[in-house]
Amino acid sequence: MKIAFLVAALLFIDRDIRLIDYNGSTVKTLFEVDSKFYGKYQGRKSGYLLLNKDGTGEYQYDVFGFAPTSCVKQAINLEWGFLLDDDGGIVSFQREYGVSYPILLKSTGETQFQGCQKQVMLDFIMEYKNGELGVSSSDDWIKN
Repeated sequence: MKIAFLVAALLFIDRDIRLIDYNGSTVKTLFEVDSKFYGKYQGRKSGYLLLNKDGTGEYQYDVFGFAPTSCVKQAINLEWGFLLDDDGGIVSFQREYGVSYPILLKSTGETQFQGCQKQVMLDFIMEYKNGELGVSSSDDWIKN
């Protein structure tokens, strides 16, 4: 029992674990990931997702959509993390196009997701077989 606890503790030492509440559950996430995931994902329009190495970032909608007038239509400041499984590994799913990684984006300001209705949004970073990285919430956002 002590050995299992020690091994579990060692898995999380010096890792940038962030707990994010999502749909009534507290979820372990990690932003200390392969450097290929850090940077700006964008497409043909003005929207983008920026993932900084320190676990912060920004999300700017291409089209903000319907929102109350009280919702300031600006970039969403956020904290982010890839979901972790029970063994401390990053959750991933094999797909026809490659691999998808679920990621939680948590607004840290007054502008939030889905017309300022949701503080936390689940998205997916997609790694295509050709090596490109994309974001599932936009049809053309690719990492620069």
